[in-house]
Amino acid sequence: MGTGRIEAFSDGVIAVIITIMVLDLKAPVDAGWHALSALAPGIAIYALSFVTVGIFWVNHHHLLHAAHTADARLLWANLSLLFVLSLVPFVTAYVANQHGAPLPIAVYALVMALASATFTLCTWAVSLQQGADAEPDRIFRGFFVKGLTVACLYLLAIPLAFVSIWSAFAVFVLIPASYALPERKFAEVA
Repeated sequence: MGTGRIEAFSDGVIAVIITIMVLDLKAPVDAGWHALSALAPGIAIYALSFVTVGIFWVNHHHLLHAAHTADARLLWANLSLLFVLSLVPFVTAYVANQHGAPLPIAVYALVMALASATFTLCTWAVSLQQGADAEPDRIFRGFFVKGLTVACLYLLAIPLAFVSIWSAFAVFVLIPASYALPERKFAEVA
């Protein structure tokens, strides 16, 4: 089977994830600046989650163009990624509603670590389709290292959340910044 169906399904799931997140944003009852500023933490975590999910979506798109087929390994790895990403609206709302409590931030970090790990699993599934060609293997090795490093950074943010929530948020902002541009090397393998 080609990758068109897996890409269309994934696009739909990711669109629903983003829609659920935006529906969780509530307009202030009062028209004043104070009421709007009270929503700032929730809007900030929504924006961070939106950007992060968007980056997963862009890189997922590029990854699937490097895949030859949607084999069983890729289907299950992709389903794992989509499951973890479907938890993002929950953890986003959890952080927004708890106003800087460390446990929601640690749970957010755990979900993001799992998302990074499952994206790395998808990358591994696509790399196995490339065969013994040394060039794709070298390219995908870099993606494995980056994916696992990002997962470890998110895991580091878990204990950081209990020490300093701002340090954990610094990790949350640093990681999407490192992924802001799509992984162009996927085009070399496609």
